[in-house]
Amino acid sequence: MSVSPGTDIPGRKKTLLVSVLIFVWLAGSLFGLWWFQQQSLRPFVEADAPAESRSPDIVEQGLAALLKRVSAEYPESSDALVTVVHLWNPDCLCNNVSARHTRAIIEQWPEGDEVRFVILAPETLPENRLAEARKLNPNALVMRASANDKLPLTASPGLAVLSQNASLAYFGAYGFGALCSLSDEALFTNMIERLLAGESYGPFLNIAGSGCFCAWPDPTQLPVE
Repeated sequence: MSVSPGTDIPGRKKTLLVSVLIFVWLAGSLFGLWWFQQQSLRPFVEADAPAESRSPDIVEQGLAALLKRVSAEYPESSDALVTVVHLWNPDCLCNNVSARHTRAIIEQWPEGDEVRFVILAPETLPENRLAEARKLNPNALVMRASANDKLPLTASPGLAVLSQNASLAYFGAYGFGALCSLSDEALFTNMIERLLAGESYGPFLNIAGSGCFCAWPDPTQLPVE
């Protein structure tokens, strides 16, 4: 029995429809990626940022002042050999892309005896959101930044790593690019291991690059909720 040439038209229409849908999905994905990059990609330190944000000495002084506050508020943590400070702004979507690096550090030293983990939030963050962060991160010390620290904060997410005597080992981004990726996922854990072993490291400011960052909130411009 012969088949009419027109009998496969519904199949052709279905194939065409699927092809169009795939094309629209790909176009939408590419547009979404482009929009994300346009909205979120920025330098960790902008070109017009104050010069002190690029000075290892000034950054170290600000972090040393922060560690004094940490030890005063949490005296039980003052014996830790290494302090890791996570620059955290919950209103920044970019925190999600650095979460795996943060988890890798916390999970390797969960007790906090040798390594204390500080989550530093903007001054403008209300207390109820700090309380939520403490519940979600029971092994971390959650506190607000203070102008008295004189720490030149420009962006988040980011981190600082310091030895027991408040010597700066690392300050800057977790990584660069749209996904804040690293060529070596063990960079920070290896760095901490070296400090725990009594070796010196840094100071290293890793701020010269663009990635998924949000500007650190200016407390003089944003009202406290």
